[in-house]
Amino acid sequence: MIEVQHVTKQFDNITALNDVTFTIPGGSMFGLLGTNGAGKSTLLRVMAGILACDAGRILIDQEPCGEHPEGKEKFFYLPDDPYYFPNASMEVMTGFYRRQYTGMDPESVAYMAERLELDIRRPLRTFSKGMKRQAFLIMALCADTEYLLCDEVFDGLDPLVTEVMKDLFRKEMEERNLTVVVAAHKLKDLEEFCQDIAILHKGGILLAGDMRKRAGEVFKIQCVFDGDGSKAAEEELRACLDLVRFRQEGYFTTLIARGAKEEILEQIQARNPVFCREVPMTLQEIFLAEMEGNGYDVGKVFQ
Repeated sequence: MIEVQHVTKQFDNITALNDVTFTIPGGSMFGLLGTNGAGKSTLLRVMAGILACDAGRILIDQEPCGEHPEGKEKFFYLPDDPYYFPNASMEVMTGFYRRQYTGMDPESVAYMAERLELDIRRPLRTFSKGMKRQAFLIMALCADTEYLLCDEVFDGLDPLVTEVMKDLFRKEMEERNLTVVVAAHKLKDLEEFCQDIAILHKGGILLAGDMRKRAGEVFKIQCVFDGDGSKAAEEELRACLDLVRFRQEGYFTTLIARGAKEEILEQIQARNPVFCREVPMTLQEIFLAEMEGNGYDVGKVFQ
């Protein structure tokens, strides 16, 4: 388990992280969502012990992060643009990482690389962006750490390569108690992949947790009101319900409201709709409902 407790980090007069607090359960796939500059990379570097926070602390398995050399063997940090020596191959970098991670398995690296048609002896500088991402992900997974911290690991990759990499994550998580933290700036990279997601905005946390569980108190209703009844219904429903959205398209009116479903439906039925039914909410709609009023430009993460 990773516990982020009131973490603040400043660079001169810029606050990159502002009193960030949340918990990442062990053995889970956790997503950090936010636009460029939201603080995702800084938070991952603090979690990896590369940067020291100005206030607060991060605990990994209840131990302070990065204070003891042996503790750093618990996690592997995979940055957006991983460093490698000039002309180094996967084979050379695997040997380098093995000095830090005693669990690094060169045979597993070779096996996984062969399955993905990557030459472990070929210089990494000759690899495409997608091939480099796959190569370093293989080495990260074969380091046999308990935690894996990944920064924009899917950015710019084609859909096929993205699915291959997600399958590698899933396979390792099924076989061992691996905790994965993935930072991304688009929801689609995380929505079918992470159980829990935290949204970073201007260095702070807007919300964190299982978004689908949060949908238990937010409901989407589609209905049809007779004639011009939708205008009157909107005014009345806004007065008695916690409406997130009320949108009319042709004959259909779609509304999203917070609260008890029975009460929401009762109030709608009191306005005598011709048609009324509950419809499932997408994860994007759940995010929109949760972030309503926070001043977050959600369009940037739904592209």
